Amino acid sequence: MNLKDNVLAELLRYQNSYLSGNQLAKKFGVSRTAIWKCIEQLKTEGCQIDAVTNRGYVLLSMPDIFSSNYMETLLTNCKMNWKVHFYDEVDSTNNYAKKLASMGAPAGTVIVADKQTAGKGRLGKSFHSPSGGLYFSLILRPELPLNDMMAVTACTATAIHQALSENHIHTKIKWVNDLFLNGKKVCGILSEGSFNAELLRMDYLVIGIGINLHSDPNLPEELKHIVTDIQTETGMMLRRCDLIAQILKQLETLIKDIGEHTYLPVYTENSCTLGHRVHVKAEKGECDALAVGFAENAGLIVQFDDGTREIIRTGTAQLLD
Repeated sequence: MNLKDNVLAELLRYQNSYLSGNQLAKKFGVSRTAIWKCIEQLKTEGCQIDAVTNRGYVLLSMPDIFSSNYMETLLTNCKMNWKVHFYDEVDSTNNYAKKLASMGAPAGTVIVADKQTAGKGRLGKSFHSPSGGLYFSLILRPELPLNDMMAVTACTATAIHQALSENHIHTKIKWVNDLFLNGKKVCGILSEGSFNAELLRMDYLVIGIGINLHSDPNLPEELKHIVTDIQTETGMMLRRCDLIAQILKQLETLIKDIGEHTYLPVYTENSCTLGHRVHVKAEKGECDALAVGFAENAGLIVQFDDGTREIIRTGTAQLLD
């Protein structure tokens, strides 16, 4: 880290306390003038820093910037060893994470990008990913049966819902991997992995998350009636580092207890799929049915017109009403 990053990290560490220029200078073995220059540079980058004679500096707020130091501070008390890597641009955070996972990157590795040039959605669809949104993928190595992998996606959706709820943003979850805000899609999740046929388990699972934070003047016309963003719906401007940390904290708790299905009550209560007729596209074909519940592994329980029921474990369910 350079001196400016070190100064910011120290201000973050003591965010509610004043640190004198002399303290900082001694800490990093530089002059007070060098510290003052760093403070001025941080101010030009959008950090609000109060400077008081004979007291020093205190960080009041910081802008929505990617900061490894700030991220580490936010994740200090996490039990999982999250390692967050920031990039200005990638083709797809999922592609990048899968490459790292195949090379042995540990569980807890997180890839974050300001922009994706080839963002991915489910079933080969693209995910519109302009600069300023929240796009990140995380590597997990869960020891779960293959049939339970859908539960990890459901856990992720629940974690995002709860993290947004902490910010007073109340979303609904559409089975299995989308979050809706005021009737429009605001977040998508894409789960991909590598299956070891010899050991009959997953080598790794990559969970990709895309959240629309800001309005996009270049949003394709065909998406305008189905996609929205947090700023448009709530007027709120969320800092990405803060939201990432909130999601990861929620997720590690839910993943730890995934075998006990602790995510299901919240997932069920906030579903916008249950109680509606859906058009299901699954391995066995397509059909219309009523969504009536969720299985323990997050499979969708549907009821057909003749009263019979089936658990849908893969595919899609399009709302019809």
